[in-house]
Amino acid sequence: MKKTTTMIVALTLCVSAVAQADDNAAKRASSLYQQGIIAMNEGKYDIAKMSFQEVLRINPKHLPARKQLLFISSNRNALDIKDRKNTLRKVLIPKVNLDKATVRESLDMLAIQVERESNKKVLPNFIVQDPTGAFKNSRVTLRLNRIPAETLLRYIVDQAGGHIRYDNHAIVVTPRIRVTSKPAPKVEEEPDFSE
Repeated sequence: MKKTTTMIVALTLCVSAVAQADDNAAKRASSLYQQGIIAMNEGKYDIAKMSFQEVLRINPKHLPARKQLLFISSNRNALDIKDRKNTLRKVLIPKVNLDKATVRESLDMLAIQVERESNKKVLPNFIVQDPTGAFKNSRVTLRLNRIPAETLLRYIVDQAGGHIRYDNHAIVVTPRIRVTSKPAPKVEEEPDFSE
């Protein structure tokens, strides 16, 4: 009887220890999942990915972690671009004074300001693609104070008649595509006899 009681007590302790370990693992998985969500919201996708992978190592059946990993891998490019925009929004440019500057001069000024105000943590990498020379006669005039860099970029490009495309490693500025309609029917003009 004493052996049976000892075995029952040992088995109970073993079951209790396993239940406690399962409970600790579930709590750790839940905590890691929440850390992954926070990292995603902050744009730290590599950290989020590692958190979700650790959740799945602890609990391979954790469906929300699996969905988040799939979301990150399927949308990585779009998430990186969103992060670039958000990073530029956080950089506050104290003062802008542009007077008839070219698009390139305006973007160079903005790049210098962004690097300085972010202590060289943000490097915007502007690329101007203008094969047709549409920006040749565009000039930018702005006088602003305390403006987010992303907003300033939009103002510069809007004044120049351009378009912004965020890529993973650069911000590309191009002229807006001008839609040409059908040519108007030719109307005979009166001859010019002023010469």
